[in-house]
Amino acid sequence: MIPTGFSDTELIKSVLAGNQADFKPLMERYQQKVFSYLYRFLYENRDAAEEVTQSVFVKVYKNLGSVALHRPLQPWIFRIAHNEAANHLRTISRKKESKLKDEQWDNIASADENQNMKQEEQTILIQKALDKLKTKYREVIVLHYFEEKSYQEIAKILNTSTNSVGTLLRRGRMKLQNILKQYGITAMMVFTCLFRQSAKLWIKT
Repeated sequence: MIPTGFSDTELIKSVLAGNQADFKPLMERYQQKVFSYLYRFLYENRDAAEEVTQSVFVKVYKNLGSVALHRPLQPWIFRIAHNEAANHLRTISRKKESKLKDEQWDNIASADENQNMKQEEQTILIQKALDKLKTKYREVIVLHYFEEKSYQEIAKILNTSTNSVGTLLRRGRMKLQNILKQYGITAMMVFTCLFRQSAKLWIKT
């Protein structure tokens, strides 16, 4: 159980004072959020997300002494998660295209048939389209729509400006629409799915 009466700052101070066991509740407070973000960012690869999540919290533990205690902890952790995920992708030399092969897209039903898709099927198709986006576009969409981060929070995580975040989001949404347009998925369907709060359709944990 996470001791609800203890703040992040109190737990960090306790760990830095030598009480290593107090790192566990601190980690558990953010572990699922980090995994959920990494799972979507790393092309729904559960093994990779689990591996990188572990790496993230190793880095968190080792660098607790550098935390600015007067600032929220979560953006700092997500910044580490972003860096670790980027390092993972570089290590495995992932190609720009997603795991979804072009021939698989050719086998998807025609536009007329897709108009009658069930909502869940539309959602799955949109998730696959997200996988086809370049990393820089996919990440800001995941952070903004699924992790519900503000432009300011995303800018801190990515070490960029809020204007750049806005530009990436606009371009990412446009590219996502263009990918799906030929399959009969309208912009309204895209944004209905993006704003949907039910995580069950996007990730099974």
